Amino acid sequence: MKIYTILFAALATFSSSSYSAFQEREYNTWYMKDAVLYDMTQTSEGFPVMVSIAQPGHASANMLISYISEGHCSESSQKLNVNGKDVPATYKCVTVGQGKVEHFAVNDADSVNGMVNHLKSDFTLLLQHDIKVWAANIRAPKYGMGPRF
Repeated sequence: MKIYTILFAALATFSSSSYSAFQEREYNTWYMKDAVLYDMTQTSEGFPVMVSIAQPGHASANMLISYISEGHCSESSQKLNVNGKDVPATYKCVTVGQGKVEHFAVNDADSVNGMVNHLKSDFTLLLQHDIKVWAANIRAPKYGMGPRF
């Protein structure tokens, strides 16, 4: 009986650590397809965040950030905060059940390319004071639109 208890404890330990390693690979990995960089990360509360950057490095570069958060949409427009500075962005919000989905579109190519260069220098971007966008493999992104969920 002791052998089964020890075996069960070992399996639970190894399987939970391997599962967390698997989950870690699902987030914070850059993908590229059709000149668009994609990354999935999460808020500090664990809600998913999608970051997509079209044509990085070009004069037509733009970025879309979409994420789920708690609460309802407010009437006022929100500002996109990147590393403590407000970046010009278009804001849209949709209330879904008890939460909301917020979208920020950045059309200023200089701002977008500055963020990409910041990431390519192996620095993390901090969005809205609690969303960390990791540099990870941004210099050599995987092919495709994103991980399978």
